[in-house]
Amino acid sequence: MSQHSSASNQAVNLWYTRCGAATASALAIRQQWLQQEFAGNGTQLHSLRDSESLEVRNSHYHHKQSGMFREGGNIPPIWAKGQGHDTVVVGITWLDEYQGIIVREDSGIHSITDLKGKRLGIPNHADAVIDFQRGAAQHGFATAFELHGLVPADAKWVDIAAPSYDLADGPRRERSEYKHVELEALNDGRVDAIFVRFARGVRLANTPGYRQLININEHHDPFVRVNNGTPRPVTVDRAFLQKHPDVVDRYLAVLLRTAAWAATHPQEVVDLLAPEGQSASEAEVIASHGANVHLSFTPTLSNQYVKGLEIQKNFLRDWGYVKQDFDIQDWIDPAPLARAAHLVRQQPEFTVFAAAQAA
Repeated sequence: MSQHSSASNQAVNLWYTRCGAATASALAIRQQWLQQEFAGNGTQLHSLRDSESLEVRNSHYHHKQSGMFREGGNIPPIWAKGQGHDTVVVGITWLDEYQGIIVREDSGIHSITDLKGKRLGIPNHADAVIDFQRGAAQHGFATAFELHGLVPADAKWVDIAAPSYDLADGPRRERSEYKHVELEALNDGRVDAIFVRFARGVRLANTPGYRQLININEHHDPFVRVNNGTPRPVTVDRAFLQKHPDVVDRYLAVLLRTAAWAATHPQEVVDLLAPEGQSASEAEVIASHGANVHLSFTPTLSNQYVKGLEIQKNFLRDWGYVKQDFDIQDWIDPAPLARAAHLVRQQPEFTVFAAAQAA
């Protein structure tokens, strides 16, 4: 290891946090590649969700835990940055996901324009650190409205109280069953339309009794498809990056190698992306993320990815989620990803990759 991380005899503590299955980090974790990379004496890897401290687990949202790497939905890290937490974007991935608006099939609503004056169900997780699901629903409806010449004020936005599950110290409380409060509100007639996403949304859109009004993910313009899941920044706190740049480089190198593996293993990727607890079919995964989902895991800092992140930041600013606006370019440090790419060129694959494939 470099002098940055070897100056102390103490192991460097780093944390990973899982954000669904559809990230390079999640693939690397499931394949044990991330754990094996940091299994040496110089580093100690911890799973955020395994901590018994609620404050540590909540770093998944507020990013206060130093040494935490986060890759996933963009609303929490953008919100945390707007709260003044000094994080750095060291990579971005772009993985499209299904975003749809559905109504009951027995309603008289057949198009987005028919939603004028209607009730839109929006989840309200009052106990959440940051209600990213609410932000995603608001952005989905706002996008659909803009595409059809409507403005948000043309409809009635109805808050649907939604539960939070992990609210106390101790082992993380796993929810025994997903409670889709917006769907319940749609079913019992309290609202006229709801926003759905992921493979779960695909399934609902194709379930008898419901009608899909729009699939935003089908739009040709990638910037129209921007929402919480697209694009997905890789973030770490600036203090950790400055103190342990080599550890950050190695983490990113794992993601780059994982993305290279994914690009040549499409079936394995689809199998790994079946959302936990949802038993999504292969068809639903592909319908949600696209047939080329296995090509979507390489972190870059391309102009498109950065622009997409800026569009989402501006939306969250305009809708009151960002307390203090910031320049997206000031949030990005391209140096670690460039160094990680150099590491990968020197050693394209980890030896653990070959061992995992042979097992």
